[in-house]
Amino acid sequence: MIHPNSPYKRIWDLFVFICITYFAIEVPIRLVFHYKLSAGVTWLERAIQIVFGLDVILNFNTAILKDRLLIHNRKIVTKTYLRSWFLIDFLSAFPFDLFGGFFFQYFGVTDSLKILRLLRSVRVFELFKSLRLLALGADSDDRFKLVEVINPMTFRLIFFVYWTSLFAHWVACGWIHLGPEFLADKDITTRYIRALYWSVTTLTTIGYGDITPVTNGQTIYTMGVMILGVGIYGYVIGNIATLLSNLDVSRVHFQEKLNTIDSFIKYKKLPPQLANRIRSYYVNLWENKHGIDETEIWDQLPSGIKIDVSMFLHNHLISVVPFFKNAPEELKREVVLELKPAFYMKGDIIFKEGDVPHNMYFLSKGHVEVIKEKTGELLATLNSGSFFGEMSLIDDSLRTATIKAGSYCDVYTLGKDRFAEILKHHPKFAQHIQVIAEERKKNQTSKAAKTE
Repeated sequence: MIHPNSPYKRIWDLFVFICITYFAIEVPIRLVFHYKLSAGVTWLERAIQIVFGLDVILNFNTAILKDRLLIHNRKIVTKTYLRSWFLIDFLSAFPFDLFGGFFFQYFGVTDSLKILRLLRSVRVFELFKSLRLLALGADSDDRFKLVEVINPMTFRLIFFVYWTSLFAHWVACGWIHLGPEFLADKDITTRYIRALYWSVTTLTTIGYGDITPVTNGQTIYTMGVMILGVGIYGYVIGNIATLLSNLDVSRVHFQEKLNTIDSFIKYKKLPPQLANRIRSYYVNLWENKHGIDETEIWDQLPSGIKIDVSMFLHNHLISVVPFFKNAPEELKREVVLELKPAFYMKGDIIFKEGDVPHNMYFLSKGHVEVIKEKTGELLATLNSGSFFGEMSLIDDSLRTATIKAGSYCDVYTLGKDRFAEILKHHPKFAQHIQVIAEERKKNQTSKAAKTE
């Protein structure tokens, strides 16, 4: 059985969708203008009918998803298909012009039977539904891939534009069918464009009135199209604005947050310099993280996924720390889980020389300056991927330098207390850390003695 979400099946579905769209556009035009097809187009349509026939066979051999369960049982698959789309697929694939000519040639309705191919257009709903399920996630290794390519709101907008355009095309063909005398002295292209113009103006409730119904049939048809147009217009007003505004939900939420911040600044009457720092912080937060609250997302993840994500994001940060290089994998997994995000603006002091240490820092983005507080001397500049303050994890000595953010800095912190809790579960590594701490104290003592 074929997996419904396999890449090859999706490519096939897309190909079938293109074939359906061709018939949905071409068949109505042929029925109202009665033109003859060239040999090449005739063979093309025969090939498309073969594609539809193959699609029927494939549907009998494709597993189905029910309540997120993948069903491979052929009997269940067959019964489900026979009760759902089989009749529509069969009628749209059957070549009535070849096998039905004997029965219909005396009644002159053979060409009219080609309209049964339009039934296949209903399958487009199923195609869009299956792609949407793939976007939302199904029991497949290919889950969520569509989300990386196209926003679900954009997907809905494309679906709406597709069906609105196709429906306007059908309405235009219906108008020509009801009035064969409509611009009878013009060529086919002009007649169709003018009919499509009438269809669009009527469906959008604009209706300039330059093309008006003459017969009773045209009048009734126009009233029906107007009623449908009102529904479409209401749908557009009620939904398209929402779709467009939600194309970038994070930007909308961020703008709302900025409005709240501005209200806070005005209410508290903060000085301009401080207010600008607050705004700059959130602007930088948007530019670097698109306004995403990492902590909120982190807290909602289950522990198993949280550990795997932490290892993927932060393992390279802790691996460069000398005393973590030979650490057991279990300890690393616990350490990355304890990393907390923090952000600093340009000029912010992360910690000062002489401060009591509480955290070690991993620099993910930006750069920091290491400064000697007494002299103001710039000792070093640390860039993305660097770490600092690591000795706070192994001894109680005060900070020996000041660390200042040289740009917007995205850092992760590891608390000294949390690291001590982790070491309780890894006594051998704790002994290793103790050895490093003792060696560092000896070095400091010897340096102090030389200085004296």
